[in-house]
Amino acid sequence: MPAKRAAQRALKGRGGIPAVYLPAMIALCILLPVCLSGCSRQEEELTDKQSSAKGVYRIYYSNPEGTALVRREYKPKSEDFEGILHEVLDAFRTPDTPDVRSALPGQITINSTVTGVSGIDVDFNAEYLSLDTITELLLRGALVRTLLQMPGVDTIRFTVESQSLMIGEEEIGPMTEDTFVIPTGAGINSYRNAQLTLYFPASDGNSVSRENRTVYYSSNLNKERLVIEQMLKGPRTEGLTAVAVDGTLVKDVSVSNGFCIVDFSEEINSSPAAETAVNPETVLYAFTNAIIDSCPEDQITGVRFRIEGSSDVRFRDQVNLDQIFARDAELIL
Repeated sequence: MPAKRAAQRALKGRGGIPAVYLPAMIALCILLPVCLSGCSRQEEELTDKQSSAKGVYRIYYSNPEGTALVRREYKPKSEDFEGILHEVLDAFRTPDTPDVRSALPGQITINSTVTGVSGIDVDFNAEYLSLDTITELLLRGALVRTLLQMPGVDTIRFTVESQSLMIGEEEIGPMTEDTFVIPTGAGINSYRNAQLTLYFPASDGNSVSRENRTVYYSSNLNKERLVIEQMLKGPRTEGLTAVAVDGTLVKDVSVSNGFCIVDFSEEINSSPAAETAVNPETVLYAFTNAIIDSCPEDQITGVRFRIEGSSDVRFRDQVNLDQIFARDAELIL
């Protein structure tokens, strides 16, 4: 993209302010007070899926106070899918250590589990509908995160006496690993339901396409950071291109005086494999448009990017980062 056009987009200025609280009733965020930050970059912790692929499953339980999730490792003896599922559910119901308790209350029973092509449907007895908000939230988060570790399983759906689970007037459909955004070191406080507008490079490499995503997350989490982390997970829409390689980290996000500053790890400078080469500037504007469009309450007018704390670098050897990027509607298909 011509340098003149890039210069016309550049702004001068600085950053914004926090987001709005939304009803706890519809929130699905579960907080996990497990310390994950002790690992060095060289010893990054395995994801749940990576751990289960090695034969070690993470069973999610409630803490004794019933305010947050904790996890314990479990190694099934079975080798076939049904055997592992049976063992995992037994371990979920009956923890073997006194410092945790099952997230499944005593009056709630699992009527059945039905495994589909890439998901599991879990049917509960009618008593499920009598659960208070926090208990229901803990149960849903714990069981979804536990069962998503099963091989080939990408979604979990809850039903009650064979009817779709309803929370208020909202039908809770299939839940995925992206449904629950879990910060560490906190209990259940307040929640937000974010309707995110994300952008990913299109097949031509010079434009972006919109992808809407609903995420339930803790009020502890910066919404701008949520947007970026969701984009780093990659697009769900066929034909769109990832913005970064796996392993790229968001080191810091700050908002001040209407501008957002994003600091990435060095991996952001590596281009993900794609059939069509993506213009590096398009990637930066994908992030910029997503942050501004998803966080209107913060009145952000521009975004500045850093890599390992420095803006004195060229993004993927082409784009000078020492500028502030404004929203570009011309790139949107």
